Amino acid sequence: MNKKGQTLVLFVILIPIVLGLSALVIDVGYIVKEEVKLKEVSKSIIRDVFDKGNEEEIREMFLENDMTVDNLEIFYDTDRIRIKNEEEIDSIFGKIIGIDSYQIKVDITGFKENDKVIFE
Repeated sequence: MNKKGQTLVLFVILIPIVLGLSALVIDVGYIVKEEVKLKEVSKSIIRDVFDKGNEEEIREMFLENDMTVDNLEIFYDTDRIRIKNEEEIDSIFGKIIGIDSYQIKVDITGFKENDKVIFE
């Protein structure tokens, strides 16, 4: 029995699977990177404006960091600042299967304790 060509068939079948998984890993990595960036920018802004900031200054700081402020919500309490933000990022490879963008959300609350900002 002639077994030539079996490797080629396996290769042709497995290449789209490997490429698809690689694209998925890249998209998930991009989503995680953008989510971490949004969280860290939010934490940094809370630290910077805790005692002296206002809502307009917070919005400007998000814009300076290339973040959207369309869905930004800011809540002030006597000793807390809460920032909720939602950002839409374009998909890299998800467009192949019909996913044009991803929504990432952050909800961070900071409060002061012993002159240090603590996050919940």
